[in-house]
Amino acid sequence: MIEVVIFFGILGLMTAMGMWLIATESDKRYFFPLAVAGLTAGWVTGLVWTYATGGLSVPLYATTFPVIASIFSSTIILFYLPAPRISERISNNLAKMTVALLVVLALFVSYSSIPITGTTVMETEDYSGITAQSINTLTVDNRMAEILSKDPTNEIPIQITALKNTVSPLSTTEDGIVGKYLHFKITFSVSQYDWVKPYVKILIFEDKDGNGEISKGDVLYRTTNYKVILNSGSWRANVKYTNNLPAEEIFVANIGGEDVYLPIIHGTVSVWKDDTQYTFANTPEGYTPPNDMLSWNDNTLMETVQSFEVIPAGTSSYIEGKIYCSNVGKYLLLVEAFDARYSDPFAHWFEDKPLSKEVIPFEVKAEQKPEITIDWTIGLALSVVGVPAAIFFTRRWW
Repeated sequence: MIEVVIFFGILGLMTAMGMWLIATESDKRYFFPLAVAGLTAGWVTGLVWTYATGGLSVPLYATTFPVIASIFSSTIILFYLPAPRISERISNNLAKMTVALLVVLALFVSYSSIPITGTTVMETEDYSGITAQSINTLTVDNRMAEILSKDPTNEIPIQITALKNTVSPLSTTEDGIVGKYLHFKITFSVSQYDWVKPYVKILIFEDKDGNGEISKGDVLYRTTNYKVILNSGSWRANVKYTNNLPAEEIFVANIGGEDVYLPIIHGTVSVWKDDTQYTFANTPEGYTPPNDMLSWNDNTLMETVQSFEVIPAGTSSYIEGKIYCSNVGKYLLLVEAFDARYSDPFAHWFEDKPLSKEVIPFEVKAEQKPEITIDWTIGLALSVVGVPAAIFFTRRWW
C-alpha cells in the first residue's frame, strides 16, 4: 500500500532532519544530502515492509524500522562528506540525544509487545466435546443461497470494511495473481452499542456465474488454500489435529448432518494444545497461528470458549489473512459478524443470525509482465539516482 510507503518515507525524512539539526548544527550544506538519504531510507524500508507483510497494517514496533534505517544512512552520508565542525557543547548534546533515542526506541518496541486486554464476559456454555466432520469444499444449493442472501439484523451497528492486495517485486495490485498470495485485512468498526460477545465467520466462494453474489452453483474455495488470523490479539479460529498431529485450519464442519460455518471468536479459550507451537497445512507455505486457537482432535472439539472480550462502541478490531490463488476466476469473500448473546456460535448455518454482513468480490488473474507501480518507481529513482546525485553535487560545490 503506497500510504504505508509514504508514511515510512516521512518518518525517515524527519529522522534525517533531526540528525541535520543536531549532528551538523544546522549547516545548510548538509541539508540536501541528508534529506534525500533519510527519505530514501524510509521509502525503501516501506517497500520492504509492504513486500514482506502485504502492507495492510503497521504495528507500533514497525515504525522503528525507518527511523533506524534513516539514522544508519545519515551516518554513512556524513562519513562520505567533509566532517562538520561540531562544537563541544553540541557534541555532548549529541551523545545525550543518541542515548535518549535508543531508550525511546527500546521502550517503543517493548510497549508494542505488551498484550492489551479489554473487558471480558465469561462464557458459561461448554462447547468442548462437539463432534463434527470437517469439510474442505462444497457446492451452494438453492437453500443455502437463499439463507446467505438474507439481510443482517443490525441489532448492533457494525461496519465491515476490507483491504486486499498482492505484492510482487516492483508492483502492487488489488487483484489476485495465480501462484501468489492475496493479502487481506478485514476491519470491524462498532458504533452505538458494545459488541459484547463477538464472533465472526469468514468463507471464500468461487463465483461461478460471475454475478457478484453467492448463488446456486458457486463453490466453496478449498479451505486449505487460505488462512485467517495472521495478526496477534484475541481473535481465535479453529485448527484440526489428526491423531494429535497438526493437520489444518478448518472453517466448515458437518455437525448432526448439517453444515456449520465455524466461528472465529474474540476472547480466550481453554488449552488442550498451544497451537502457536505447530504448523498447519494451509497454503503452500503453511500456517503457524499467532494466537492459541480452538483445537479439534480428529472430529472432536477439545477446547471451549472461556470468555469473550468486549469490543466497545466507537472502536474497531481487525483480522488479517492470506489467500493462495490457485486458479483464474472471480471470487467472493463472505464476512459475517455475530454476538453470542443472540445466536449460537456452533449453530447450523440456516440458523445463523448475523448482525452485519459483507460480500467482498475479488478477481484472480493469470500472471503477466509486471507493471512497475509509482511507489517502486520512486524508490528506485531515489536509491539509484537521488542519493548518489546528492553526495556528488554536495562534494562538487563544497
